[in-house]
Amino acid sequence: MTIKLSEIERKIFQFIKDYEIFKKCDKILIGVSGGKDSMTLLNVMYKLSKLSGYQLGVAHFNHKLRKESDEEQEFVRSYCEGLSLPFFTADGDVIGYCSKNKKTIETGARELRYEFLYEILRKYGYNKIATAHHASDLAETVIYRLSRGTGIIGMGGLSPVNGKVTHPMLTVTLKEILDYVTINNVKHVNDSSNKDKKYTRNAIRLDILPVLENINPKYDENILRFCQIVWSYKEQVEKIYDERVSETGEVYEFKLRYDFFDSEVLRTIFLKNGKYPPNYEESCKIISMKNGGRRKFGNIVIKRNKDSLTLQVMKQREA
Repeated sequence: MTIKLSEIERKIFQFIKDYEIFKKCDKILIGVSGGKDSMTLLNVMYKLSKLSGYQLGVAHFNHKLRKESDEEQEFVRSYCEGLSLPFFTADGDVIGYCSKNKKTIETGARELRYEFLYEILRKYGYNKIATAHHASDLAETVIYRLSRGTGIIGMGGLSPVNGKVTHPMLTVTLKEILDYVTINNVKHVNDSSNKDKKYTRNAIRLDILPVLENINPKYDENILRFCQIVWSYKEQVEKIYDERVSETGEVYEFKLRYDFFDSEVLRTIFLKNGKYPPNYEESCKIISMKNGGRRKFGNIVIKRNKDSLTLQVMKQREA
């Protein structure tokens, strides 16, 4: 059977090959909200699965933040049934979680969403998670992280592969996605909260990115090229990680060298465990702890012992 790919589909397929994002017959869990971005990813991956034998499943996390949330949940469920794809879903009390843990809605929603994705990945034997972030999201993330303070790897924004999490659409822009949705009549829902500027990322997307576009209409492509340089740097950090960190089950022994790479290696340990890493400033505070010092980030306990750090990932209770 001959499968003809559109321009955007070929572009994503080539990106997957270039960065070795997936292997043939990988079992991939796709995070789908129902919006145009994730529905584009779902449709493209479904088509590519016919070429590469990917085994797909779809996960939808209902944040319960808008009145339309339940309808969107059912929309994605019905769509997956039409494609005969496994569908997983869960609800979350984002407001309660953020209030209890003193987090912003954006941060809390992301943490609960990824905890759900990793839970499904482990429980049902998936080996990769795919999300629908694209080149315009990448530009937004770079600006957001720079404004908060970050290391070089963080300045690269998102990356094609971050542990189990993958971003196969980073090579395409929002305009290309809009064209794809229109040309292929891809059904999707519209998230009204995307226009609410009380969320930092929305403010960046709505107020700052248009200014960059006026300066250079291809700003997102140029930021992507910059990030590709950072991704090469990240590969070097991975090699340094292998030299400085020894893993024994859920315990990581990290030998400090007191150089530029210490903070990057520390953050890599968090990423390998599917955890949002501390920013650059927090990383420096951890590294400079006194002998015998102890800190806890989520379910990761960090202890200082002379010239090394011991990080232990504590088991979380089953829901």
